[in-house]
Amino acid sequence: MGDLLVEPNYWSTVLSFLAQQYFTDSHATCILWHPAFDFRLDTVEPLPLIMMDSQRWLNHSEDKDVYDYKRKRDELEGKGIAYNDWTLRLTVAIEKSHCENFLAFQEQIPEFTRSFYYASIYSIWRSLQNRFIFVYTEELVEKKDDYLNGYIFQDQPNILLITSENLNSSTFDIKTNRFVGPRDFGPIPGPVEFDLLQKYDAAKEKITRDVGKKSTMLGKMRNLQGREVVIGIFDYKPFMLLDYKKQPFYYDRSENTTEVTIDGTEVRLMIIFCELYNCTIQVDTSETADWGDIFPNASGYGLVGMVLDRRNDYGIGGMYLWYEAYEFMDMTHFLGRSGVTCLVPAPNRLISWTLLLRPFQAVLWMCVMLCLLLESVALCVTRRWEHSSSNFFNSWIESLRFGCISILKLFVNQSTSYVTSSYALRTVLVASYMIDIILTTVYSGGLAAILTLPTLEEAADSRQRLFDHKLIWTGTSQAWITTIDERSADPVLLGLMEQYRVYDAAQISAYSHTEQMGFVVERMQFGHLGNTELLANDALDHLKLMVDDIYFAFTVAFVPRLWPHLSAYNDFILAWHSSGLDKFWEWKIAADYMNARRQNRIVASQKLNLDIGPVKLGIDNIIGLILLWCFGMICSLLTFLVELWRGHTTSVL
Repeated sequence: MGDLLVEPNYWSTVLSFLAQQYFTDSHATCILWHPAFDFRLDTVEPLPLIMMDSQRWLNHSEDKDVYDYKRKRDELEGKGIAYNDWTLRLTVAIEKSHCENFLAFQEQIPEFTRSFYYASIYSIWRSLQNRFIFVYTEELVEKKDDYLNGYIFQDQPNILLITSENLNSSTFDIKTNRFVGPRDFGPIPGPVEFDLLQKYDAAKEKITRDVGKKSTMLGKMRNLQGREVVIGIFDYKPFMLLDYKKQPFYYDRSENTTEVTIDGTEVRLMIIFCELYNCTIQVDTSETADWGDIFPNASGYGLVGMVLDRRNDYGIGGMYLWYEAYEFMDMTHFLGRSGVTCLVPAPNRLISWTLLLRPFQAVLWMCVMLCLLLESVALCVTRRWEHSSSNFFNSWIESLRFGCISILKLFVNQSTSYVTSSYALRTVLVASYMIDIILTTVYSGGLAAILTLPTLEEAADSRQRLFDHKLIWTGTSQAWITTIDERSADPVLLGLMEQYRVYDAAQISAYSHTEQMGFVVERMQFGHLGNTELLANDALDHLKLMVDDIYFAFTVAFVPRLWPHLSAYNDFILAWHSSGLDKFWEWKIAADYMNARRQNRIVASQKLNLDIGPVKLGIDNIIGLILLWCFGMICSLLTFLVELWRGHTTSVL
């Protein structure tokens, strides 16, 4: 019997050749199976492959699924996220199998490109090295532009396109998308240009044409040839700022004009990055004041919402590690450390009738009362013993009256008309007088110090005191408390969240003169303060900077999911930190664009300046003395009336 003739499988040859070059260093490869293409991947190292049959998804029973699609379906529906079967299957494949490479054929290509971005956003797992191979034959394609006009071809660099004239062809064109150069920002992306990399002859298993290294997939990431990077920005020093007078000018997409200058610690990072990789920066100033937030249904507002919608490529401005945003976007390495603190009402001078009691603490006042009581008892007993033979003086009532009155006279440095011949009583009187004069001298010195030196009430200038005083603190955005995790925060932080209010800039400026609330400021890594422009200079006289932070967090930049420059940008951030430029840029931006005197003034408010010079005493300073005098006069008057009544009663009897 003759040998059976086996028709060579050219698709297996060319795809195995590409898989060996691009797929071996990845977690897993997802292959969208197509019945017209019969192939097998043969590589030196076995590849983890996930076969996905889209033709059976709609009529496949869930009990035969390898993965639990129902759980993911319930999760998406619970968040209010719209999806189709393609999006659901790709999302689960990315999450469970960690697919980084994707292989799609013919009519699957447009379905895949429409669903992949949604799947990458809904999946919590993400990769920085996704690669795509799309395969189609000319004989089965009517309009190839319909296959290759998805957003993914505009936004992803690692795309290979394998084409042949028919299914049985042995020669293949290996192409890649242009990626570099100006982007198409239209609502419907136009056709994508593809550059030929190689011509491959599967029959001879060799490359018949190679265009060289300049057009390789790695080379186009090193030179972006002016590709635009759009930054969402508003004026928030020193992270980002706008200037319409200085040069150079950048193109503002929201105003459709080139007349804005941008700067800032986090903006300069992207400026230098684009100088290194030859990209062009454009600005979007349509959001004027809010960082925004992300909703569970994968929508948002503000700067982060613009990044999520891919209107911007780079969201900055002291962005914290927000988990809600991380679920649907990517973030860079940390850019710095930022603390949220407050300018709170400065403490007022403590003036009240209780000033008379402040020279001594409560325990010391109790000791003074006990000392006076013991002196009274000692005088009472000594006088009773001295006149034990006399009937008139042989009265404990008279002796006790003598002791109490004598001690009160001695305590206020008054003399007594009583003449004693007893050395024992003289000794007790001298000892009592010495003790009382020491007490009154110490008290007088303490009272003089309190009336002369200012005594201030307690300020809400720490996180604990801000919570204890129940002081309302405010900012212009909910973003100031978005970072706080309610599940792990301590009770003080949770209580401070309830005391937070959101007001607009005009209201905050007005409230800053009332001394009734705290105002959010941001303490940066190297000591400067942000978010202080809303407060007028005259309002700072009545405000004090807190001595600690309410909380702190690391700042990052948010970028869209699968942002192609993220890996290179993270390496650039680490080099920036290690060079020390992060500290230099913060000080440089603060010196160029922020009021140094105002910054120093706010920082100095942490320590109160008690050198306020002579202060005129007012009625509030001596109100306690007046009250004490009034109390004494009232008691004297009542005593006098009682004596008159007793004298009148005695004369009648």
